[in-house]
Amino acid sequence: MRKSIYLGIIAILSSVWLQACATAVQPSCRHMALYQAITFHDLTGAPVRIAIGPSDEGLHAQAQAKVNSKWEWLEQGRFGVGTGHRDMVPGFEPNRYSSVEDFLKYFGYRVMTGIEVAKKGENQVPGANGN
Repeated sequence: MRKSIYLGIIAILSSVWLQACATAVQPSCRHMALYQAITFHDLTGAPVRIAIGPSDEGLHAQAQAKVNSKWEWLEQGRFGVGTGHRDMVPGFEPNRYSSVEDFLKYFGYRVMTGIEVAKKGENQVPGANGN
């Protein structure tokens, strides 16, 4: 009896360990497109946009960045965001493009401008605690 309890505990701990920080919630294409566009722009300063269009599975979105005067598809790899291949979503054909700001506004997010930057040496989020 005791041996089976230990084996059960080991099995549970092993499955938790193998799952690591994965969750059952998977981001949608719009979340991935926003993440990729914002991350790539922040790291490179390159212009970015969101390509939107129909696919066999409904509307789809994927980020693009302008690199060497050419719009390149963005993809998320194991070690970050870079240029790569168009998503393999069946039937995806972009028919319009959106800025990150307009894409966020379309989904009802409020886009802030003039974000305050913390002064050197301040160890807190600007605006936190009523500051």
